[in-house]
Amino acid sequence: MKDLTTSLADVLQQRAVYQPQKLAYRLLKDGEENEISLTYEELDRRARAIGALLQTATRPGDRVLLLFSTGLDFIAAYFGCLYAGVVAIPLTPPHPARVEKSLAAMLRIIDDAKPTAALLNTPLFTAITAKQSVKEKFSKLRLLLTDREDLDSWADRWEMQGTKGKDLAFLQYTSGSTTTPKGVMVSHANLLHNLSVLEASMELTVDSQIVTWLPPYHDMGLVGGILQGVYTGYTVTLIPHLLFLQRPIRWLKAISKFKATTSGGPNFAYELCLRKIKPAQRDQLDLSSWKIAFNGAEPIYHKTLEQFADFFASCGFRREAFFPCYGLAEATLMVVGGPKWRAPVSKKVLKSALENREIVVVSSSDTDSQVLVSSGQNLANQNLRIVDPETLNLCLPDQLGEIWVNGPSVASGYWNNREATANAFAAYLADSKEGPFLRTGDLGFMNDGELYVTGRLKNLIIVDGKNHYPHDLERTLEQAHPAIRPAGCAAFSIAQAGRERIVVIVEIQHRSEAEPEAIRSAVRKAIAENHELKVFDIKLALPGSIPKTTSGKIKHFLCKKNYISSTLKETL
Repeated sequence: MKDLTTSLADVLQQRAVYQPQKLAYRLLKDGEENEISLTYEELDRRARAIGALLQTATRPGDRVLLLFSTGLDFIAAYFGCLYAGVVAIPLTPPHPARVEKSLAAMLRIIDDAKPTAALLNTPLFTAITAKQSVKEKFSKLRLLLTDREDLDSWADRWEMQGTKGKDLAFLQYTSGSTTTPKGVMVSHANLLHNLSVLEASMELTVDSQIVTWLPPYHDMGLVGGILQGVYTGYTVTLIPHLLFLQRPIRWLKAISKFKATTSGGPNFAYELCLRKIKPAQRDQLDLSSWKIAFNGAEPIYHKTLEQFADFFASCGFRREAFFPCYGLAEATLMVVGGPKWRAPVSKKVLKSALENREIVVVSSSDTDSQVLVSSGQNLANQNLRIVDPETLNLCLPDQLGEIWVNGPSVASGYWNNREATANAFAAYLADSKEGPFLRTGDLGFMNDGELYVTGRLKNLIIVDGKNHYPHDLERTLEQAHPAIRPAGCAAFSIAQAGRERIVVIVEIQHRSEAEPEAIRSAVRKAIAENHELKVFDIKLALPGSIPKTTSGKIKHFLCKKNYISSTLKETL
């Protein structure tokens, strides 16, 4: 059936015909008991209604913002975009009570994508239109309400659109908060291929049961958490991600209650459960149905996997359920993972050798060893290469290099950004001229058919599965307090207790009389307000302490090395 489709809209229409009363999505509004749901027939009708509404305000190929929190409204709006032939742009919606403060990043995306309309609900619409200065920023957009009372009557007005595989299914924006936004152009063909890869590698069926708390504005939450359900035909249970963060026991209770077979998230999710869930809570769980516990989107820590498996073994969790995986938005979602139902594979290597991009596998533990967890195998048979990022030649088996990938899941590039597209999506090997490949920016190596991801070529910081760019944080830091020197800030992350922690170094002006604690307090507040991040450590340094290249670029790796070795020139 799916082999004859060109888009996920075709699949949903087929589900509505052949599985009309099957539960498609269930939302736990309070994270626990209060639930609402949609069958495939109900979802299809709501998508038709929203599609018809869009057809009055847009043309096929137009971009449309989706401004919804996690839930059924978001899902119906996304499929409404597919039914109308427009390109959905999922974005984190501004809070109705704080619209103006959270607009900066969204406005940059609006300027880049030039959307025609936005889908939203009444509370946000009211907040946007209540203040003239905010309303003006949306003046070029048609604001379309999906909670209007007459929405259902629109379903019969929908007109079917002809969709091609190369047409865009959505734009996935991966920009930082102050950088030029980059929208990954994911086509219908890209999406269907990656969904087929996920289905095959995880052995998903119509009888699978999925629980997800992952936000729908990122590739793992959107593709793996939501869209996979319609593709394969199983039921998805959703928990708003903020409710998971508040009480992670909600996630495991839902798995236990609904006998979920598949669920997961970044490494931090498992770490959060270990920190927040008490033995008495654990003993009320039954995790024996959990067959696929995927772990991706940030570094995977061996210690976290071992501790989680040990702690939850008494309630039926088995370490063979762990499914480490690796992917990125530019490849739609998953690149490698699995196979299903095996204990995680790991290698012990010398840390000092890794710094020189060399792989030295060791058998015994010592202070210089590091355990790396495999992110899985190339089950999708995509083209993977490990490449020297300077020479662009293939690496030798014992060398660390950049991960390059080519295959049907790889997107065509970034929206309206030829230079960035050429740099990332059009790489060729220098020696064989093989290509084009996607340069992932991630470092790794292959060993016995397993991909090990060791770090990032660029200084990307990943916290709670979200990407943050150091220079975004550094711009914020410069404005945090008058005592901080312009261009005298560095931000990076370190691994501690199975999580990435943010460390910042700020150089203090000569003869500054500001209190150190006042500076630190200002730094924490600025990062929290502008990036919703918590700073682990703040170092106040003497002018010139941050190492830079001759062109003035910060040497983040050397900053981290100096921090770890305690060789920073700190102020008194």
